Amino acid sequence: MLLRPRKVIFKNAQKKRTINTLKYSKTSTKKLVFGHIGLKSNNPNLFIFNKHLFKLKLFLKKSVRRSNITNRYLWLSVFPHIPLTKKVIGSRMGKGKGKPSNWAAKIPSNNIMIELKNVRPGRGKHFLSQVRFKLPGTWNIVTDSNKHFNLIAFKKVNIQYMSLRI
Repeated sequence: MLLRPRKVIFKNAQKKRTINTLKYSKTSTKKLVFGHIGLKSNNPNLFIFNKHLFKLKLFLKKSVRRSNITNRYLWLSVFPHIPLTKKVIGSRMGKGKGKPSNWAAKIPSNNIMIELKNVRPGRGKHFLSQVRFKLPGTWNIVTDSNKHFNLIAFKKVNIQYMSLRI
């Protein structure tokens, strides 16, 4: 299912035309906070739709596969909060703005959107370079050289099975 908020106070949103009036700029990150490698945007005021974010999330689950063994983590710092409206095809001019048809996330420039932790550097760069081709605009791959990679190859996991007697 595509990403969208559970509750919405206002059905339609007004357009914000400048970066200073961006509502969600306080939650944005300009440095790597959680992970070792990340994807940073270079575009001013980029819109990413929920369809793109959902496909991106499915693709990045490959990089975090077997995370219970290798302790790999993935953080997405954006969520589509902005409703986009569209009028019905064939309707005449006037009579309001239209119904919400899509959701979007607005990303300011120089903000990190994706972070990966405990992924090998080559594999992380490969996945993020594939993501760059799928997204609109220009993106940079950012690494944090101060944090060392704690890669746990295969940690033993003790699984205990309990038999329930009824």
